Amino acid sequence: MENTFLPGTVRERIADLMKRYKLSQKDLALRIGCSDSLISRFLTGKTDKLDDENIIRIARLFNVSTDFLLGVTDVPDMKNYEISELGLTAQAARNLYTGKVNVQVVNCLLESPRFGELTYILEQYFNDSLATGFAAQNQLFATLCSMVRKTSDSEAAGETARQLMRMKTPVYQADLTTIENQFMQTVKDIKKEIGHNFATVQAMIKEETEEMFNKLTKGQDIQNIHITPKEISTAVTDSVSGMDGVTPQSLEKFGESLTDFMESTLKQESGNEALEQ
Repeated sequence: MENTFLPGTVRERIADLMKRYKLSQKDLALRIGCSDSLISRFLTGKTDKLDDENIIRIARLFNVSTDFLLGVTDVPDMKNYEISELGLTAQAARNLYTGKVNVQVVNCLLESPRFGELTYILEQYFNDSLATGFAAQNQLFATLCSMVRKTSDSEAAGETARQLMRMKTPVYQADLTTIENQFMQTVKDIKKEIGHNFATVQAMIKEETEEMFNKLTKGQDIQNIHITPKEISTAVTDSVSGMDGVTPQSLEKFGESLTDFMESTLKQESGNEALEQ
């Protein structure tokens, strides 16, 4: 939930932020590079002059937007950042801006606490932090194996050497296993938070199916209903004919495939029933 403040002037906003972060007038002046007297005169109302550069510096210091300081919005969170401030490359920002990656999914990942932990695990994987240790361990086992073989050619020595070689671990295996587990848990947590709309979809399908059934059985004897696979496939294709991107050719192929599938299934079921009898 976004943090909000009561409406206020520039002077009130700065005073509130100083109080929240326990920053004195002298500390604020030192942090933004202006005189203590300027801050004092502005906050006491002796002057209304505080240039744009100082406003920008104060906003960056408290990590709020200039619109918030100026009273345009009551939400302090910054909405606009420089690419360099976010640490993004130009290509990464371009991918987000042009929609090559799903921004909503990226937001969900970045907001997840588990994803923050995952980035550190990925960092260790990329810089070989853990892999270096396994590589050293594997070299140790290989050296011991070689020394055992040189020391003795007995069956016992050979078995010891083989055991040492079996103790070697793929250098990236631990990294990849940890990454996979952490990523899947992150995705599961996000999905759990988002939820699903299965109930809504099921209700819609039930309503459409009941309507389809009524059309298929219209005029028939309710005690002796007969519906053919062809009629069902026609009803299904009619229900999706208005969807975007659906062409008459694709509908025809879909209908034929659906009819063939249902007919073959019915034949198989009839064959199974005959064998059981």
